[in-house]
Amino acid sequence: MAGTIPKKKSPKAPQVRAKRASPARKTSRFGPVELFYAEAIAIERESAARYREFAHQMTGDGNAQTAELFLRLARFEAEHAERLLEQTAGMALPSVEGVRRDLVADGRSEVPTYEFVYRRVPPHHALLMALAGERRALAFFERVHKTTKDAEVKKLAAAFAREESEHIAWIEKALAAEPQMVRRFDELAG
Repeated sequence: MAGTIPKKKSPKAPQVRAKRASPARKTSRFGPVELFYAEAIAIERESAARYREFAHQMTGDGNAQTAELFLRLARFEAEHAERLLEQTAGMALPSVEGVRRDLVADGRSEVPTYEFVYRRVPPHHALLMALAGERRALAFFERVHKTTKDAEVKKLAAAFAREESEHIAWIEKALAAEPQMVRRFDELAG
């Protein structure tokens, strides 16, 4: 009789297979150029949005110089995203919005989101966050440049790395000029 009772399948087995299968499907539909473009567009769009937020805050705090830097960075990032979109016209790309959500969720965004932090970030700290983001982007583009076999991706990654290096220099210059103000935590909320 033991042979007539069907064995129950583990409820976890289909979930494990589905998780393993999804990355393979994702990479087989798009080549390295399309994946690179989608991620680069997502990085640039996300960083432009964050820089605009920082610029708005710095303007509200009366820090015109730092606000102008963030606006300049936001413009460059937005223009870069537009150039990438023009270059990919007619190319089938993965969902840029989906890639952007993955970048933010994985903490790989050039300028991470800070919804959980008080809105009032001192200029020095905002610059440090921007610097960390630009360094992450530089590391990403340098890693892609070193590891890709695709000549077009290699060339693009090198150009993007040069631009990120320039942004890092701007932020480092602004950090040197911006006094580091120590504020009490409760002051940041007001």
